[in-house]
Amino acid sequence: MKKGSSRNRRKAPPRREAQPRREARPPSRYPVRDNVYSFEQERQRKQRQVQTRKSQGYPPPAATAKKQKKQRKKRKRAYMVMPLLIFAMIALYLCGQIFLLASKKSEINVETVEYGSITAPQLHTGLIVRDEYVGTSTRSGQPFYQYSQGDYVMKGAAVCTVKDTDSTDVLEGKLDAIDLDILKSQKARTDLSVFSEDIARLEDNITRTVDTYAGRSMKSNVSYMYTMKSQVSSFMDQRNEIWLTENVDSLSQLTQERSSYQQQLAKSMSSINTQESGILCLSYDGLEETLTPDTLESITEAQIGGTDTEYISKAKTVAEGDPLFKIVSSNKWYIVAFLPVQDTLGWEKGDTRSLDIVTEEETLRVSALVETIEQGEEKTKVVFSSYEYMESFMERRTVSFSLKNKAVEGLKIPNDAIVEKSLLRIPLNCIVEGGVSKGVMLANGEKGRFLEVTVVASDEENAYVEQNNGTLKTGDVILIGEGENAERYTVSDLALQTGVYVANSSMARFVVVEIVEQNQEYAIVKAGQSTGLQPYDTIVSDAKNVTEGQSIY
Repeated sequence: MKKGSSRNRRKAPPRREAQPRREARPPSRYPVRDNVYSFEQERQRKQRQVQTRKSQGYPPPAATAKKQKKQRKKRKRAYMVMPLLIFAMIALYLCGQIFLLASKKSEINVETVEYGSITAPQLHTGLIVRDEYVGTSTRSGQPFYQYSQGDYVMKGAAVCTVKDTDSTDVLEGKLDAIDLDILKSQKARTDLSVFSEDIARLEDNITRTVDTYAGRSMKSNVSYMYTMKSQVSSFMDQRNEIWLTENVDSLSQLTQERSSYQQQLAKSMSSINTQESGILCLSYDGLEETLTPDTLESITEAQIGGTDTEYISKAKTVAEGDPLFKIVSSNKWYIVAFLPVQDTLGWEKGDTRSLDIVTEEETLRVSALVETIEQGEEKTKVVFSSYEYMESFMERRTVSFSLKNKAVEGLKIPNDAIVEKSLLRIPLNCIVEGGVSKGVMLANGEKGRFLEVTVVASDEENAYVEQNNGTLKTGDVILIGEGENAERYTVSDLALQTGVYVANSSMARFVVVEIVEQNQEYAIVKAGQSTGLQPYDTIVSDAKNVTEGQSIY
């Protein structure tokens, strides 16, 4: 091709059309990035990642999605089970706490011993003297009482009737039938009786008595019913006695028969009447004739003591001469007592003193007059008299009383801290020193050996030691003295000692105490020497919850 031809000529690049000129933008605060990926580039990048994961052995994205779905289900189930597990754990925890509380031993309370005082009554014993006598039976038979314990009986009243029941039952049956016939006949002719006015008056009293008590309420107290019954019965007995004893011609035959039966009945029964009026008591002690107001000056301290009180049974047959009742004929009663001289200093005849008499149920305060006072070297004989509470003590011969409350000082401890314990009692010469401890020489075998013991207390002759496991016990043979002159002694004696558990350290230790005074809550004890209870010791305040050697803290 020739040079310069049209084929060898380069084609000129096409002309670009003139672009409209862009207006200049104001400079931006944030520069625009020119290398932003397009959507196509992002798709290609993800494809390359999938290819790379396949070449490395990873599962395809679909499998990964299924696995993630399963994991989400597992997590969902776990979220549902979690509250149940938490509830179960809380329930187990509560059950465990309840079990621990149930099986936990009671806490051991301790307190510090300090000096203090208590008010304790000082009791004295007094001998009761009354104006009284005992009624006895005049025949053998069955007694039938018309009064009860504590009733007031008039002078000459028949307290009881002693009957030979084998013969009296038949006679009384016939007599009751005749009385009934007479009463029927007399009631029919009341207007013709010479005693009609008296009978009318008695029947009017019966009606008036019933009307008086009829309007009372029974809600609060029904004792008035017994009073009404007693009054009505008394009026009826008076009316019947008039009818039965009236001499009437038409009833003469019945009256003669009645008189005959009464005479026969009188031979088979006896009425025991009172010699003096007073209060009926169905007990006696045999000292009613010995201890009287006339013998107060001759009473000695030896006579004050326990007496045997015999109680009278209403259902028991009696023989001739047996006691049937006792009548206390005066409300004034006496108490003879021998009191310490220091308690009666300044007393004079005619003084009034308050006696707190102790009974099984309560303590009664009695105002007593000093009748006589006789001072001795150590004790003073005092005779008191009173009109109060006589009926409460008419079955007693002795009483315990206190004059006033006396304050006693010393180491003050609660009664619950006091306990009794059996200790071995051995001769004091058996105790030997073994370095820093005390013990005995045990000689059960051929050779003796030193055995350490805990000496709780001692006196001039004996030592009191513990009998815990592994230490000294009854039946052991120990030596008294040392060397060739040592003697064998078999441990066999036990002594009951009163004490408390001291808890100065972490272990409980039994200590013997001597009680000076005691009331219902506290006791005053003496301070010991080296082994006894000391001020500011720590003791177990409730001894029933602790044992010897138990850990306190």
